[in-house]
Amino acid sequence: MKLKYYLVFTAFALSSCGEGFFEQYPSNDITEGNFYKTDDDFNQGVVSCYAKLKTAMSFHLTEIGYRGDENVLESMAVSTQNRYDIDHFAETANNGILNDIWNAWYNGIYRCNDVLDHMTGAKIANYDKYRGECLFLRSWWYFNLYRVFGVVPITRTVVTPAAAKLIPRCTEEEMYTLLTEDLAEAARLLPDTRNAEKARVTGIAAYTLLAKVYLTFGKHAEARTALDEAMKATGYGLESTTKRVFDINNKMNKEVIFALYYNKTNDNGHGYWYSANTDVMADIRNPTPEFKAIYDESDNRLALIDTYTKIQSNLFAMTKWYDTYDATYTTQVGNDFPHLRYADITLMYAEALAETDLPTALTWLNKTRIRAGLDELTSDDVKTKAEFIRELAAERGREFALEGHRWFDLVRLGLAVEHFRNLGYTLDAHNLIFPIPQNQIEIVNNPSILWQNPGF
Repeated sequence: MKLKYYLVFTAFALSSCGEGFFEQYPSNDITEGNFYKTDDDFNQGVVSCYAKLKTAMSFHLTEIGYRGDENVLESMAVSTQNRYDIDHFAETANNGILNDIWNAWYNGIYRCNDVLDHMTGAKIANYDKYRGECLFLRSWWYFNLYRVFGVVPITRTVVTPAAAKLIPRCTEEEMYTLLTEDLAEAARLLPDTRNAEKARVTGIAAYTLLAKVYLTFGKHAEARTALDEAMKATGYGLESTTKRVFDINNKMNKEVIFALYYNKTNDNGHGYWYSANTDVMADIRNPTPEFKAIYDESDNRLALIDTYTKIQSNLFAMTKWYDTYDATYTTQVGNDFPHLRYADITLMYAEALAETDLPTALTWLNKTRIRAGLDELTSDDVKTKAEFIRELAAERGREFALEGHRWFDLVRLGLAVEHFRNLGYTLDAHNLIFPIPQNQIEIVNNPSILWQNPGF
């Protein structure tokens, strides 16, 4: 059946989730009452939460790059209207991309809440691990909803569609409390090290995301404390080069903290990301020349987004996302997409320190610069906090190109409006978040519960 999403709180049978996960059992054998019994049942429920991460993942891979300065859509077709509007700060509440991510992310939250609700009183071997994973994943979706839409309706349990329509948008304090409490608990519950299932999160992921939440809410001292805890994790650290992080033969390496895992050999791959039909750089507009201008020619990361390998006629793979087709599934490659990696820890630590200790903050900022073959920045180069923030934004742009960070970084660091006005765009503070999807406004039909963001 076609599912309808009423905010986060859609109720539907396990056999109709649409991801194929619960459909491995005959639908007449599975009910809410008899599924969550064994440790394996709960494990499968958690796996279904992970599976939902890949729905609408193109928002992180591509669309938020158009909102930032990494990508540009210079002309519009009917099929690209939504993307064009996001790129040009002209989106409306009827934008289909925004509706898709609202539905997908809230459905992920529903799945986490469903598992967590059934864990109450359960006696299973991996209780702590599964609870920690669900708390982390739920926090990931709520955090992204907050960064995109501002405060939104929140619930820690599954509720009926009727009850959902009575839950108002939360306050800033309520969102902060939800995220910090859940991620702190997840950090305590999750294992310290990976097992054979390397794509499943460990404690360092919770501490890293918690630090990003703290920075987003302006809590720099708290962010530093969370990062101190993250850096206690063994088995994680910076790779020798950024290129090694993305080497297809070095998947889920020590720098990768949280990533979407793909395996092309079992029909779980994807098509090429950011490929081109030429290797003539003057004809390739994405990444944009304006974005690539933040790189120094000696920066070894520039080649990751500025060089291509010929795969076949009219198909060239960008170095950052290079792989070859699988021999059996001949249209699939297997690059993973990292959401959090260790370089983010070092650069967030620099950001947290900049409030009180600019010289030490520079030391942390220089870690990725040195790895990239750049000279260290000194206090003579960066004399004020404002100068540091601009250097930090540029360094984060170079390090995390096309990884879904750039727009959110510029917003968090207070640079977005000025930066894009300098590029010729028309925007103001209301453009720092997006409109609530109109169909959700109409479902609730009560502006005191679900109101539209100002300016839309």
